[in-house]
This record gives sequence, structure tokens and C-alpha cells, in this order.
Amino acid sequence: MKTPAPAGVLLALALLFAAAGVPYYLFQRSANLTPEQIAAEILANVDGEIGLDSLPLSQAIKQVRGKGGLTLVTFEDPNCPYCAKLDEKLARLDNATLYTFLLPILSDDSELKSRLIWCAQDPATAWNDWMLKRRLPANAGDCDASALARNLEIGERLGIRGVPYLLRTVE
Repeated sequence: MKTPAPAGVLLALALLFAAAGVPYYLFQRSANLTPEQIAAEILANVDGEIGLDSLPLSQAIKQVRGKGGLTLVTFEDPNCPYCAKLDEKLARLDNATLYTFLLPILSDDSELKSRLIWCAQDPATAWNDWMLKRRLPANAGDCDASALARNLEIGERLGIRGVPYLLRTVE
């Protein structure tokens, strides 16, 4: 049985991550939270809002859960551990439409992993398999992946300096 970390250590870590700009919600335990509580937690920590018509949605991985009521846009790197934590929470939403823009900015192999995911037969499944199970698709990554370079341009235009970057959409 693991001994929980002392509260002082957890507070120090929370303060350290907050100073680095990492949202605290990524570290909260959500095993007992309902999908509605997770959605509220995520919405309390969005980086901003954006109109869907201002984004080239064909360059994003789209996932619809349930009726897709809540629409969120994320910019993520496949090597981002905080993105993986966010995706664990997003996977529990039961009424959301998610647009994930691959933004390979963190390490040398981020572009390769992004290309493998983007070129998969089902990019949404490939993304979830990688972020939640650490399994990359078995393909050559040989498709038109120019969307990845265009996503970098969008990231620059929006002033994105780190991932995950989470936006709520507005009409």
C-alpha cells in the first residue's frame, strides 16, 4: 500500500506547477467525479474562447461524444505529459465535441509521432491510443501531413507558447 504524500509536499508541487503555468486541474484526482463535474473543472481552466468559423477544422482531429453539446478546441503535442493528463479527463466527457490540433513543438520526435497519428486510418483512435495507452499506430506516416505545419502557423498566430492549450468555442 502506498503512503500518500504529505500535504505540504502536494502544496509545494501545486505552487511549483502553477508558477510554471501548468493548470492545477491536471493534477486533481477525478476517478470519482461525474462527467458533468469533469466538464465544469475543465471549463474553469480554459485558456480562452474562439469562434469555430475562425479555425480550419479540417486540420484537427474531431471526436464527438454523446450529442456533442460542449465544444472544445485543444492544441496538443504527443510528447506532452500534461496533454495526456488532460486527455484522461476529456475521455470521460459524455456530451462533447473535441477538436484536437496537433502542435508538434516539444521534442525532436514530436513531428514523427504527430505524422503517424495524423496519417492513421482513424486519427481519433490513433490519438487516444497514444495519449491514453502509449501505443502508436503501425503505419509509415506517408500521407499529406502539411496540416501539421499549418497548425504551427495557427499556434503562432494565436500566441500559443505551451501545450496543452484549451479553448472553448463561442458562436
